[in-house]
Amino acid sequence: MEMWHDLANIYTTLSQWRDAEVCLSKSQAIHPYFASRFHSTGLLHESRGLHQEALINPNHRVSLISTACVLMQLGGQSSSISRSLLTDALRLDRTNPSGWYNLGLLYKADAGTSAWEAAECFEAAAFVEESSPIEPFR
Repeated sequence: MEMWHDLANIYTTLSQWRDAEVCLSKSQAIHPYFASRFHSTGLLHESRGLHQEALINPNHRVSLISTACVLMQLGGQSSSISRSLLTDALRLDRTNPSGWYNLGLLYKADAGTSAWEAAECFEAAAFVEESSPIEPFR
């Protein structure tokens, strides 16, 4: 995997876009959700001047929540970033119980917030989960 990403990065620095894209497609065929491939793809887009495509998709709520959860586990000063990611995810989808639940966990762990704020988030998560359909609408 790393070999394909390294080759893609070398081709990107040499402005050989098509070769870089081939390497990234080979990588995707092996493991479609490998994080360093997303990074290499972003570098390729950035070097081609495609700045919008180089950005991480800020509208993918599942990624926002997952990233926030990882940062919460790291602790430290990442809690403010986690809070921002979770509120962004909830701005996109207020009916996401995982977003509410994890925001509640974050508030519960944060000494600067009251237990009431955490309880409100947990209550919202429970309400949303109870009222959501068993099978998602298509």
